[in-house]
Amino acid sequence: MLGLILLLAAVVFIVAIYVQKRRVDAMSPEELDSYEHALAVSLDRREESEFGPITSQMICPHCAGRNCVRTMNVKRKVGVSGGKATAALLTGGVSLLAVGLSRKEKMTQAHCSNCNSTWSF
Repeated sequence: MLGLILLLAAVVFIVAIYVQKRRVDAMSPEELDSYEHALAVSLDRREESEFGPITSQMICPHCAGRNCVRTMNVKRKVGVSGGKATAALLTGGVSLLAVGLSRKEKMTQAHCSNCNSTWSF
């Protein structure tokens, strides 16, 4: 049953790709330029919401690209907090339910749109 559902989903997906390709092939050069521009704008908006705005001063350490590094502030779990571990011992573990043991630290996440690498500092 599951195999039949997966097969049907694959067929629908392939037909949708085929129909879209036929639409693109039938476009005039002006419509094609407009369509490609809209796709590029959509991709840029998605990357900006996911990785932040482009920081023009940064250079990617992986590919040495300029004007392609996006940065945003994030909070990352970096380890066990000593204060939280002590509170867990004193309360018999009840405080773990409320706060957990992880310590969060503010960091900057960077993403290069050129080589698609992501790192934090």
